[in-house]
Amino acid sequence: MFQDEVLRVAAQGFAVALTTALVVMPLCMRLARAWGIVDKPGGRKTHEIVTPLMGGVGVLIAAVMGFAVVVHQSDALLDTDLRWGEIAFVASGSLVLFAVGFIDDVFKDSMTFQPKLIGQVIGVGVLMWPHLSLLLEQGGSWDQWLYQLFFLGWFLTIVNSFNFSDNMNGLMSGLSVIAFSAAILYLQTTASVRSMMVAVILVGALLGFLPFNFPRSRIFLGDAGSMFIGFWMARIQFDLIAGFMDVGLGDFGAHHLIPAVLIMGVPLFDAAYVVLMRFVEKRPVYLGDNHHLSHRLVRGGFTAAEAVLILWGLGLILAWIGILATQATEPYRYGLFAASFVFMIAVTHKIMSIEKTHHGHPSEVESAPREGGS
Repeated sequence: MFQDEVLRVAAQGFAVALTTALVVMPLCMRLARAWGIVDKPGGRKTHEIVTPLMGGVGVLIAAVMGFAVVVHQSDALLDTDLRWGEIAFVASGSLVLFAVGFIDDVFKDSMTFQPKLIGQVIGVGVLMWPHLSLLLEQGGSWDQWLYQLFFLGWFLTIVNSFNFSDNMNGLMSGLSVIAFSAAILYLQTTASVRSMMVAVILVGALLGFLPFNFPRSRIFLGDAGSMFIGFWMARIQFDLIAGFMDVGLGDFGAHHLIPAVLIMGVPLFDAAYVVLMRFVEKRPVYLGDNHHLSHRLVRGGFTAAEAVLILWGLGLILAWIGILATQATEPYRYGLFAASFVFMIAVTHKIMSIEKTHHGHPSEVESAPREGGS
């Protein structure tokens, strides 16, 4: 009975978020043009027309509406108290990141990497504050402080990885739908119902945004939307890694990270790959370039839509392996991770071979003051 009620509440939240996104996106497009919050073509950007940048605003409104319905209905229908108040700091942190991204969208390309990173740290700090305040008051062991450092790194890595993947129409939003949907499949316990419902709401909001962004883009998420989604991605996937840094385990519970890393595999791998290339080539890691897998596929002869569909397919494969890894024991998790890593290396090598055959040597890097954006 409980499961039936959960599904009913989740379905209502999904429907409201989806419908709201479909309704408000045209309004966001008109307001963005009127206020000049747009992305202009040029440089490494692949779009050819001036495009509104307030898709993230529409996603936020849709998520808030879906969340309001879910909170109201769950309080009325469910016997279990889902303690919605406990995620107040999560919601506050996500709004900080949304605000930082929105400022960058409004003052296009004028915000440097450093203030954006500081804003991200502040947003994650808001989320961490209840635990940090206790540690500051009562002290803590080295492993507790190390865990807080990992927590900060986890959020910054995922937020920026998904922001990096917002470089082609539909890519980041589609990969996010895949990762959130995988989360819905494994968040089936009573303790995880709250996170599962949030994931359902965000899937609905993103699906309502996608028709306006893929295959032809009439509006972009902007940094506000991509960082907001990345923040919630980091929080929801965090439910899967319980047991990490358990000092009683031989690997400190590192195998608990593997399912979540695989589920977010394509954005994480692509970000790690381009950052590594920038280190090797002695370029600043925060300057955008055209060496992402999506760009290499286009230079290899695929259309932008085909490149996105290929990367969605890779995302589905890795997410499926990640779901399998949730049920695997420690050695098999490492085996699945190793096999997936080798698979992605082979795919990357193939993409680079196709690119070289079709296009010759990759085009020179076109520096830009920000990463992300289609």
